[in-house]
Amino acid sequence: MKTSTRNLVIVAGCIVVLGGVAAALLMTGEKDGVSSSAASASTIELVSKTSQDIVSISVKNKKGSYTIVPVEKPAAAASSVASGTASAVAETTYMVKELGGVPINSTAASQVVQNGFSLVATKNLGTVSDLSEFGLKDPQATVEVAFKDGSSYNYKIGNPSATDSTAYYMCGENSENVYIVSIDSGILESKTYFVSKEIMNITSSTGVNDFTKITLSGTNFPKPVTVMKSGTEGIITSPVSAPTDAEKLSAVESALASLTADSVADVNPDAAALKSYGLDKPTAVADFTVNQKSYRLLVGALKDSSYYVKLDNVEAVYLVKAENLDAWVKASAFTLRSKDILKPDITEVKSLSVEAGSTLWNFAVARTKDETKSTEDKTEYTYGVTGTNGKKLDYEKNYTPYFEQVTGVQLLEPADTKPAGTPELKLQYAYFDKDGTDTVEFYKTGDRLYTAVVNGVVYGVVTQDDVQKMITGAKALQES
Repeated sequence: MKTSTRNLVIVAGCIVVLGGVAAALLMTGEKDGVSSSAASASTIELVSKTSQDIVSISVKNKKGSYTIVPVEKPAAAASSVASGTASAVAETTYMVKELGGVPINSTAASQVVQNGFSLVATKNLGTVSDLSEFGLKDPQATVEVAFKDGSSYNYKIGNPSATDSTAYYMCGENSENVYIVSIDSGILESKTYFVSKEIMNITSSTGVNDFTKITLSGTNFPKPVTVMKSGTEGIITSPVSAPTDAEKLSAVESALASLTADSVADVNPDAAALKSYGLDKPTAVADFTVNQKSYRLLVGALKDSSYYVKLDNVEAVYLVKAENLDAWVKASAFTLRSKDILKPDITEVKSLSVEAGSTLWNFAVARTKDETKSTEDKTEYTYGVTGTNGKKLDYEKNYTPYFEQVTGVQLLEPADTKPAGTPELKLQYAYFDKDGTDTVEFYKTGDRLYTAVVNGVVYGVVTQDDVQKMITGAKALQES
């Protein structure tokens, strides 16, 4: 045999021997007298596939079981910069079979699927004599992964490792060879772990959500409250007719448009379960239309500091902190309405009469076109005012402050019943550019309290101080 040939055979033999030694080391471990010189590789690839290879991943653990399957849906055609052509790219998402159509957290699902097609060990402990020492006789989870080529990879997850509580002991379904692997926490969770906690996330391309109707009902609302959009403003149409408090209404709209749960209480609940959550007779219900889509949100019983919540047509029950719902759950027609009684623009009012007992003050306003300030598009006026018996008064210095006083009175609390008898104060407004008048009456109905009635409709309660200031102010204006 030639020397060169003999040397190649010797080298080849050495490679085989070294390979055998490495393989033997890979199968050994530190436990039960096994050599501590285990595999020196930092990672050991146990299965190597791609997400496109997955048919399903089924998990059974201490909290239940679930099966994740991929769902492919065509994506919009994407243009290729290099070729200048357009191609449609399929998008892969995941669903949890046991959840039906309940929206899931796709990120959580895909991270569990990652274990199915790309499982890596950090250490091989080799064959062990007793799987129970590693929690693998009664595993925390069993995982079955099916691939499109007909193959499968099934394994068990045991206890956290002795050296790293974030890693777990693992072995194949019918194997006693134990590895240490890192897993996604979802493998040890129930199916509800995958339910998306985002209940509402309503956005608009304009950046402003267009709420056109909100109706609040439920046990917190003996009389349902309805708010409708009128122009750019919201007005309460039931159980009273009144303008809204813009700030309070904005808080309601924000709370309805964006809502995230702290946890998921149940999925696919039956009637008995819904009753136990207080959703058969909800504390509050919001029916609303925004951006031309309608929604129905139900709030059930209070548990500690959170409410049970369900979105209509989504078969999941959530727990949401009360503070994230209080803006509308604890609202009322009174809290949502503007506390102004009647607030016309001073430039629109032709006359204001103030009647208290047997005394009547009448303030008549005259306006004259201001030729120097008027344009083709807008007419500007100068104003003057006369009091009772035609007495000339100072429009800017005296009348304007008094007008702001009477139109600035705020409601203190709600009222439902129109008082009997004669009002102690009556205001009447007439206008330049529209027919008819508006009348505001104040009836004494309690200790230092008066009920305000606008055009025959009860608005709420004001203080005696406010009423007295309007009366003394009218007298002072007339005498100025």
